[in-house]
Amino acid sequence: MKIKSILLASMIVGANLIGVSAFAAEKTVNLSLVSDMEGGFNAHFGNDFNSNDMNSVFSDKYKFTLTGAYDSAASVTSSFLKSGTIKDLLITSFNIVQYDPLTSSVLHTYTGINTTGGITDNWELSASGLTAGSYYVQVGGKVVGNGGGSYGTDLTISMAPVPEPETYAMLGLGLGLMGVVARRKKAKAA
Repeated sequence: MKIKSILLASMIVGANLIGVSAFAAEKTVNLSLVSDMEGGFNAHFGNDFNSNDMNSVFSDKYKFTLTGAYDSAASVTSSFLKSGTIKDLLITSFNIVQYDPLTSSVLHTYTGINTTGGITDNWELSASGLTAGSYYVQVGGKVVGNGGGSYGTDLTISMAPVPEPETYAMLGLGLGLMGVVARRKKAKAA
């Protein structure tokens, strides 16, 4: 009976160790946004994995804060090599997420699309109308190659376009004309 208990305990410990090795630690980094000198920002970031991370999944978050209205575009690329030690990462998700920094609850998610072709794993996303608040870029995937691999990401943030005064004037004029036409139709019907 004692041998069965020891064997069962050993199996449970072994299963836990295998489960731990299958998940690489989540990386969370505060991004340093670099001014583009035109009111927007740029950032370049990524992560590297080695043979110890084989078959591990990852979900990395790169946090940043916006103080106004912006548009954004981002891309992530992971290349793979078919050589003596295969370096390969499979990117499975790519998002910009707006979140509440007090509760960590997700407020909005902008999802990337996979544009893979050739020897790279590519994802792209575009997010318009970002408001002031806390955000993070999330990159998720799995280490497939026995030599690890790496990915690189770029993020571009630009000021959201503000309509010119002439645009507001034309809008007002159009609404005024619609009012005049409606009033004439109402007068004719009476």
